[in-house]
Amino acid sequence: MSDPQKPNEFEQANQQPQAGLVKEFIAFLGENKKFWLVPLLLAFLAIGALLIFGGTAAAPFIYTLF
Repeated sequence: MSDPQKPNEFEQANQQPQAGLVKEFIAFLGENKKFWLVPLLLAFLAIGALLIFGGTAAAPFIYTLF
């Protein structure tokens, strides 16, 4: 049996400072060798930025790109 006063591994991990979303995602990519997700995520972000900026005053400048 473990000592009830001594924190276990799970409780010790809880005391660590929390990592941010981006840092945790980068750690996930490195650990699971999912580097193919990076270009996909960048493409989604670029399309999202075009959609957002398409409804603003920047729209005429975006349309000249195409």
